[in-house]
This record gives sequence, C-alpha cells and structure tokens, in this order.
Amino acid sequence: MFGYIKPYRPELRIREDEEYRAVYCGLCKELGRSFGLFARMTLSYDFAFMAMFLSAIDEEICPSYEKCSCIAHPFRKRCRCCENGAISLSAKAAMILTYYKLKDDIADKGFGKKIAAAVLLPFASSARKKAISDENGKYINEAAKKMMEEQKKLESENCDISDMAAQPTAKFLEKLISLGAKEENERILQRFGYLLGRYIYLCDALDDLEDDRRKGNYNPFVFCGEEGTENAKAVLFMTVAELSDDLELLELKRYNEIIENTVRLGLKFEVERIINKKGGEKNGKSL
Repeated sequence: MFGYIKPYRPELRIREDEEYRAVYCGLCKELGRSFGLFARMTLSYDFAFMAMFLSAIDEEICPSYEKCSCIAHPFRKRCRCCENGAISLSAKAAMILTYYKLKDDIADKGFGKKIAAAVLLPFASSARKKAISDENGKYINEAAKKMMEEQKKLESENCDISDMAAQPTAKFLEKLISLGAKEENERILQRFGYLLGRYIYLCDALDDLEDDRRKGNYNPFVFCGEEGTENAKAVLFMTVAELSDDLELLELKRYNEIIENTVRLGLKFEVERIINKKGGEKNGKSL
C-alpha cells in the first residue's frame, strides 16, 4: 500500500502520539525479525494503521510495550509495541503485497523500475514464502493475487469509472480487515475495509494524476478532463464521510482517539495535502 492512512498528528495528545509511534516501530521490528532487513523498506502508514485497527477490534489482544534500539534513530531508544496477532498479520500482508507489486512493476513500468524490481524480487519472493506458511497468509495471498489480476484487467480495458477501478483494492481490504471477525461485526468491518481500500486506490490515483496525464498512463480521473481533481476530491470526501459513519457502529477496545483522529481528520487532510502539494512531492513513510 501507499502510505495515505495516517493521523492528523497536530491534534493528537502526547500520549496518543507515543502510542502511534510505538505501533509503527513495533511493525518495523516485526518486519525485520520475521522477514529480514529488506522487509523494513515496505513499512508504511497504511500497514501501521492496519496493525492498530486490527488490535483495536480484537478484545483478545492486550498490547505490551518495551524500549528498544532503532537503526533509524541510533542515539535514542524508542518505545515499541511488542509483537501480537495484529502486527504479525499486517507484516504478512505487507510482504505479500510487496511481492505482487514488484511483479507488476517488472511487467508494466519503465526500464529503470523494471531493473530495480527485478533486483528486489528474489528477496520479496523469499519473504512471501514465509508469509504464506499459515492459513491467514495463504488467505491474504489468494486475495492479493486476485486483486492484481482484476486490476490489470480493468486497466487494460481503460475503465473510466473511478469506483469500478477502485474495486479490486477495495475488495482486498474488505477481506483483510474482516479476517477472523465475529459474526456480529463482520458486515460492518467488511464495509469499513471496502471503503478504506477505495480511499487508498483513489488517493494514489489523485496523487499520480498529473504525471499519468503527461505520460499517457492509465488513471481513472484522466477521463474526467480538467475536472479530474475536483471529481477525485468529491469522491474521496464522500468515502471519508461514510467511513466516519461506519466507525460509529464499531466498538473499539483500544486506540479509540487515534483511530477516530485518523478517519475523521487525517484522511481529509491527506486529500488536501495531495491537491495542494508543491513540486510534486510524494507522501513520506518515516516518522
């Protein structure tokens, strides 16, 4: 995923910001521990939010924390959330998606990106094999494979309906977020995951709109002409509004304030950031 799901940190209290950093660092450590140093390059805000959200809806998870050294911050120990089921699942999803993304880059991207993807693919392939060693990993792998196949088909057909173009990613997140959900929450979580996936896909399309228009690449908003940006903003804000409504129906066991901040403030702020960005600067990954 692409790093668009993040809190609006100016509105987080100090304790909440520290909790968010701890989950982010915990996911980074889990990626390195389970899949090697290469895996840490797949770390993004989206997977950190997924780890936090999956933990928040699972009453059996009781997060614990510890101080640890950090390769990115060598002079000060950081607080991290210790490995748990939510962090482990997010790490597996990160590695599986990275593998399929690299395969897609080799098939479709320019020469430079093909070479880079070809160099990294063996590491990603090895990590994916570890990630699919259990039933959850196999389930995520099948969902990711189907997502990539459906996405490629829609793009080859030049699908000009943004909601339809976003469906493969939306359906993937629908399955991932509701994995292992209790029956009473399953439909709400499926819809929440679907909307989150749609948001991620359309945010990335909006972020790449001018580049894709200039290079002649596929982008569902290109077909809207000069109104592409405004159409994208309208669809994304409608998606955020529905996500906020769905969040009201969920009973979160922990991280309530951070998740509400992310959904109600962070997602809208990210859309505005993309629209107002200067110099074509892409979204960052590091805290």
